[in-house]
Amino acid sequence: MLKLNTICLTLLIILSLPAFAQQGTLIGKLTNHKSQPIDGASIRIAATTKGTLTDKNGLFFFKSLPYGRYTIHISAVGYKTKELQINLQEKLENSLNIALTENPNTLAEVQIQGKTVARKIKETGFNVNVIETKRFANTNTDINQILNRSTGIRIRQQGGLGSNYSFSLNGLSGDHVKFFIDGIPIESYGSGMSFNNMPVNLAERIEVYKGVVPAHLGSDALGGAINIVTNRDKVKFIDASYSYGSFNTHRAALSAGRKFNKSGLNLNVNTYYNYSNNDYRMRTNPKANIYLEVPSKTVPNQLDTIRSARRFHDNYESFMTQVELGVHNKKYADIAVVGLTFNQVNNQVQTGATQEKVIGGIQHSSNSFTPSIRYRKEHFLLKNLSASLFSNFSTSKSIITDTSSINYYYWDGSTFGLSKTQGELNVKSIRHQKINNSFSQVNLNYQLRPQHVFALNYNLKTNDREEYNEIDPYNDTFNKTNRITQHIVGLNYQQILLKGRLNNSFFLKRYTLAGNSTANDNNSNREARSYTGYGAATNYRIIRHGGVKLSYEHAYRLPSFTELFGNGIEVIGNPNLEPANSDNYNLGLYYKFHLKDHAFSVEASTFYRNAKNYIITTRYSDAERNYSYSRNEGGIKVNGADFEIKYDYKGLLQAMVNMSYYNAVDRARFVEGTNREKITYNSRTPNEPWLFGNADISTGFNNLFGTKHTRLQFNYYLQFVNNYSLSWSKLGDKRTKDYIPEQWLHNLAISYSLKQNKYHITVEGHNLSNEIAYDVFKQQRPGRSIFVKLRYSLQSFK
Repeated sequence: MLKLNTICLTLLIILSLPAFAQQGTLIGKLTNHKSQPIDGASIRIAATTKGTLTDKNGLFFFKSLPYGRYTIHISAVGYKTKELQINLQEKLENSLNIALTENPNTLAEVQIQGKTVARKIKETGFNVNVIETKRFANTNTDINQILNRSTGIRIRQQGGLGSNYSFSLNGLSGDHVKFFIDGIPIESYGSGMSFNNMPVNLAERIEVYKGVVPAHLGSDALGGAINIVTNRDKVKFIDASYSYGSFNTHRAALSAGRKFNKSGLNLNVNTYYNYSNNDYRMRTNPKANIYLEVPSKTVPNQLDTIRSARRFHDNYESFMTQVELGVHNKKYADIAVVGLTFNQVNNQVQTGATQEKVIGGIQHSSNSFTPSIRYRKEHFLLKNLSASLFSNFSTSKSIITDTSSINYYYWDGSTFGLSKTQGELNVKSIRHQKINNSFSQVNLNYQLRPQHVFALNYNLKTNDREEYNEIDPYNDTFNKTNRITQHIVGLNYQQILLKGRLNNSFFLKRYTLAGNSTANDNNSNREARSYTGYGAATNYRIIRHGGVKLSYEHAYRLPSFTELFGNGIEVIGNPNLEPANSDNYNLGLYYKFHLKDHAFSVEASTFYRNAKNYIITTRYSDAERNYSYSRNEGGIKVNGADFEIKYDYKGLLQAMVNMSYYNAVDRARFVEGTNREKITYNSRTPNEPWLFGNADISTGFNNLFGTKHTRLQFNYYLQFVNNYSLSWSKLGDKRTKDYIPEQWLHNLAISYSLKQNKYHITVEGHNLSNEIAYDVFKQQRPGRSIFVKLRYSLQSFK
């Protein structure tokens, strides 16, 4: 697989070289009269399709411009528009330093074109955080690791690279939070697509919606949604990287695209490859009441405690490639492309739902093919009507092999017991699964006036799975066919009033779930139900850089396919799960200000969730089995708050600190149908951290040692997680295995960039203090690790 990535990268670079010949680079910096950088200004080259926005340092780039004369148009909020004539000379670069004159009276006229996409999203009434991924591009992080630094988010993995994870957002976790790639549900791309193996280089920005989710995502999210916006539909770009590090971890990624303006053709390619042995050390930890026990070498039938042992059955490999080919700027379509996505995953299984169950023989492999079509057109049939369409069909095949005769493994690799019929998790099996997912989405937007926009969204999703046991194909336990169909319709009305100071959204959603399930007793269950959700969001800008946000939604979350039918390994299905529903309230405040050269940004929010039929995941263990499964809980109420403070000094030093707190408790006092008080009443939900925070400090230096167009960047990142209980808080005891201790994790990255940010090398260390860190059901995470990353990047332009 790694060779394939190398070949793709080499071919794309070779094919791109002729297009770069006889072309130059234009670099510029935009400032105000105080020499402060201007962020989000619009830079456009007249008589071309080229344009960009300045970054937070006021910088902009145009690369691969044919030599000649150009007219540059510059506009920004609160400044006079400027026009420049330049002559791009026949040399490697041309630099501009441009100062704009303030003009507050023109604020209303240029406020739209001078704003970045991220800023426009944040000015809606939704409680949303937009993460620009550019600053993380050189690091050896995936999407999940970046999200884990955001306010209100806590991601817990069961192990190292590629392991299963649990996602928590403002106190609601698991599938209560939905994930999207360019507005498309991630599960529609097949079994191998996951945020924990997706490199950051494939993303342009990350949108985090908390509690209230806009109708255009067409989601049944109860607690929020994550939308990854990728690098696509650009004029020209290429981004390639490779990293190597601890535990024999290899990660390679390539993202490239090209638009040919004369023919109207465009091509996008995204691919990545991940591999790791995940052979980090498991350690005895008396503080957490964790002991690694192995058979005694001196006393028969006794167990000894060892200090540590390496994981021995946890190899992980994943590969993804996606190719899109189509046309742009045609009379019938702004964008029309067909695509094909291929995923492949091979991984060994080291533990059950908890690390007490050590596994040494189970293997899991899967692959999926996903053809797709994508279409977008402005002024579709009507002048102010825009339309977009997406549809795909994914076929995934997986094999789960559980044929070991060993009853039990210890952490030193030794074994106990033999069985002719029993595997490590169930009866011996080579379980073949075929999963089909189809997804279709239609979005229509009509702008009645600039201040009034209507949007209609329709999503259709189907999932079905068939499976059989190769060893015992006539055993009906495995020969099941399960299917679900979801229809979600969303209607949204947005109004922008008071010269942009007031931004309102009102929306209505209709959910329909239809299914055919076969339970463990082989009884078939067919039914269809519909539910109605609704909500509103408002943002009122009190002052130029400060305001208040309010949002509310009555939301539904339909049971996921895995929750209903299991995953065939450590998750048991529950076909009797009911949809969860919640009333979600959000209040947020934001304010930005400057003190001479010091820039500050403050955001704070508080929230309340009143959930019914809340779906929780719990453990099930006995002498032979170690599983997790989901069930409905009568009433869960969640309240909490979070804040984030950012600081910037002249673009030379940046710092960030955030903290998140929530209190998710069982408010259903009595056992259903009785007057007996529940033992879990007023108790926090199990296996959920409730207090955590992050700190991030970065600084950099340009043109060190007299070398032009270079930058040395330092980044330190700290993560804190308070102690929490694996069971309901009233039942947890810090002296038992039911508690996870407090954690402080330290990370450091050093990057060196040269040739105008084309080439980068990064050395990064994770968990530098070698803290024993735990996550889902007290699964131990990797200790100290070091990675080196090489990256080549050619900037993209719209």
